[in-house]
Amino acid sequence: MEKVLKESSAFEAVPPGEAGAGRWRLSGTTVQPWSGPSERLVEAAYAVPNIKIPKWTSETRRAPVADRASIEAVIDTVLVAAAGSMEVAHLVEVFTARFPVVLDPVVVSLPEDAGAQVTVSPYASAEEIVLARDDEARTASVAAEIVAMLSPQEQHMVAYLDRPGEIQTLLGCGRSQAYHRGACLKEKLQQLVGDGDGHGVRSVRSEVIRLCSEAVQTR
Repeated sequence: MEKVLKESSAFEAVPPGEAGAGRWRLSGTTVQPWSGPSERLVEAAYAVPNIKIPKWTSETRRAPVADRASIEAVIDTVLVAAAGSMEVAHLVEVFTARFPVVLDPVVVSLPEDAGAQVTVSPYASAEEIVLARDDEARTASVAAEIVAMLSPQEQHMVAYLDRPGEIQTLLGCGRSQAYHRGACLKEKLQQLVGDGDGHGVRSVRSEVIRLCSEAVQTR
């Protein structure tokens, strides 16, 4: 993040003696330090079109969240939405929410019997039973990691993604805002769970919904 900010002519650090010294702003602007909730900035980041993620083959270096042009475009959009100078930590917070899949894997402890309750055909071979249990355990692990990446509010929203009216009531917001928040969460889940309608994706998606429902009920 700092490398892009320093090397791009689109951004500049607020000089000493000005309000927000050391923060970053759009070049040529004179704005006050930004403060406030980051949700609106995350929504602006999600609205940036044509984000490109480069292919990455290195096993020792972390993959970038997107290519350089996309990163610059998101920073530019976020600074415009903020209408103020921002610290690097604030920008990182927005990027983390916008690109959740780049986070380090979340380690989640699972029950000892996780994946043990598998329904298989009584005529299945020993190998098929083992594979079924492995698939179930993997589904439980992946789903638990995804749920851990969701905020408590997002976990609550999962059950209502097809019912914007319920999201509107839950968040206490307008209808258009409820639609937007629901769309952002759907995109986030799609990034985390994956595309397609294969058995593996469907299983993880169903387990995420089940775990979110349990989490909400126990609060």
